[in-house]
Amino acid sequence: MRCLYSRIEPLGAIRMTDSLYLRASDLEPVYAWLEQHSGARVEVWALENGHRAALLAYADGPPDAFGWSDWAAAVAQDPSELLGLFEELELAIDGDTAAQLNAGFPGLFHPPPAPSA
Repeated sequence: MRCLYSRIEPLGAIRMTDSLYLRASDLEPVYAWLEQHSGARVEVWALENGHRAALLAYADGPPDAFGWSDWAAAVAQDPSELLGLFEELELAIDGDTAAQLNAGFPGLFHPPPAPSA
């Protein structure tokens, strides 16, 4: 996974209509798919104990926009290494792209984790 450190402008008025949930260890092929399919816009959130933490925002151009969240960039020289700290991720993504990902990766995504008590 490439890792860019520059801060990007917010992706603007992205209409996020779906959330897909997957193990952090399964993100690499999904990210590669996103890079190959133009127009994809996604936010990646880490999930832990019922809480979300922003990890990165990605939009496939033009122009490409990719950036780690401020906290991730501040605590790690290579923020992609933080993925190993989390078991579950949420992809906030538009409905059409979510449907294509589900079709391209059958069985990879799962229902949202149950809230912790």
